[in-house]
Amino acid sequence: MAQRNARKLIHQKSGTEPIAVGKRRPGRALWLVAAGLVAGVAGGVFAFRMLFPQASTPEPSPSPLEQPKEILVPEEPVEISTRMRPGEWTEESLQEHLEDYRQQIRNMGAKESQIVTNVERTEEGAARVVVSWDRSRA
Repeated sequence: MAQRNARKLIHQKSGTEPIAVGKRRPGRALWLVAAGLVAGVAGGVFAFRMLFPQASTPEPSPSPLEQPKEILVPEEPVEISTRMRPGEWTEESLQEHLEDYRQQIRNMGAKESQIVTNVERTEEGAARVVVSWDRSRA
């Protein structure tokens, strides 16, 4: 009587050795390596997109007169102010700040006659700038 091997032989291909049930073939290893590479590349692409998101196309900004009503409540005052320490500003930069603040208030819908500008300079060289929208003026 012949002894049986631990491995059961399935079948024989013509001209080759028998293939055992628990034995891996070289093609299967290649598929596993390829699947691992694909998963690694996909993970790398995902990580790159999470770290560096693509810039979306900016939406066109609404014109200054198309501001929603809830943002500009007519009863509430509008004021833009800042304080600048000594040495942080010159007369030229102060004028640039003033014009920038005036333009921001114009963009909110204020007329030129409604814009009030107040600049206070201290003895130490600091400045306090306040540009406001006086809605009671015509």
